[in-house]
Amino acid sequence: MLELIVVLPTLFACTLVAAQFGASLSGAVAVHQASVAGVQMASVLGRSNQAVLLAGIRSTVNDSLVSAGISTDSTGPGVWCAANLQIIVQERLSDPPVYAGSSGADGVAFQVVPAAAGIPADCVRVTVNVRLNQVAPDLLSSFGFSVTGRYVSAGALRSYNGS
Repeated sequence: MLELIVVLPTLFACTLVAAQFGASLSGAVAVHQASVAGVQMASVLGRSNQAVLLAGIRSTVNDSLVSAGISTDSTGPGVWCAANLQIIVQERLSDPPVYAGSSGADGVAFQVVPAAAGIPADCVRVTVNVRLNQVAPDLLSSFGFSVTGRYVSAGALRSYNGS
């Protein structure tokens, strides 16, 4: 009986670690897919109209996150995106970036914007950052590890296909 009392909490903690890791990894894949969808939209729209480009990227990223079950803004980028999402759109010619705010409003700044010097000519990079507590449950907070204040980041690079 004593062995059971000693072993069960350890097994429970290991199970929580595995569940936290799995949920975080699943969320990271969804955020990566959102950045890929955003950069595909940016590459097709091109540089012709910046307002259309940014609105298209915001909408595409939000739709991708909604389909993965992460965003609660199913009708379009709104309050959830303004508080939990940062989209950075960069090209080599735009340092500072074309857009470095959150999807809903220029408020959330999880990541310092990287320099655009490493982006190849005629390419665009879209980086998506989402709060980790929106992607995965906070299962390990009672053990001293919390996902509060952390974020998942994913970026994608693609050459322009449009004008």
